[in-house]
Formats: sequence, structure tokens, C-alpha cells
Amino acid sequence: MIRVYFLPVETIDGSEQFDGIEFIYDALLECTEEPDVRKLIQDTTPVEHAHLSDFALEVRDATQDEFDRYNARIPLPTPDPDILRAEELLTSSSNVITQPEIWELVRIFGRRLGYIF
Repeated sequence: MIRVYFLPVETIDGSEQFDGIEFIYDALLECTEEPDVRKLIQDTTPVEHAHLSDFALEVRDATQDEFDRYNARIPLPTPDPDILRAEELLTSSSNVITQPEIWELVRIFGRRLGYIF
């Protein structure tokens, strides 16, 4: 879900530093009227949201304008068909995965690891 986080910033040796940077990727980071606060717009997972919320001064859902700016600037990655198929096999299978499904998963994981067969 695309959310907006207002993060406190500290300038150290001419570089802006803030907590939670390890959870930030494919995001928009904008200046605010306050010199020591930055606005982060990011599509976060529940885990990333929980961590960033701990550091943020304020958290809210993105407005339509922020949503549009985010989608215009951040390219959506094309889904990997191998990952989609592996997710499908693992989530839709019963408690026992059939032998053909296991071999298909092994081939998918092998391709992801760079093995050619």
C-alpha cells in the first residue's frame, strides 16, 4: 500500500541521515516546510510499514496527487513468470505437493540460482 511517512532528518558531515533507511527503496523522498523533516512516499509491505512507522513523526495514506506522482516516477517491475508460478504452486497446493510440482519448483529455483539445464 502506498503510504506517506514524515521522517526526522539529521545532517551529519553534510549528509542527511535518518533511521529506517534500510527499509526505503523505490520511493519518493521530498522536502517539507520543516528543514529537518522529509516526506517519504513508498509502497510498503506490512513489515516495512511497521518499521517505518516506528521512526516516523506522522504516517498516512497517500492522497490521489501523491499516488499519481509516485506511479509516474517509480517504474513498476515486470513480474517474473517463474516467481509467479512458484507462488502459485506453493499457495494453491494442498498439504502434499505432487512429484511433478516438486520437479517444476526445483527447475524454477535452479533457473533463479543461475543453473542452466
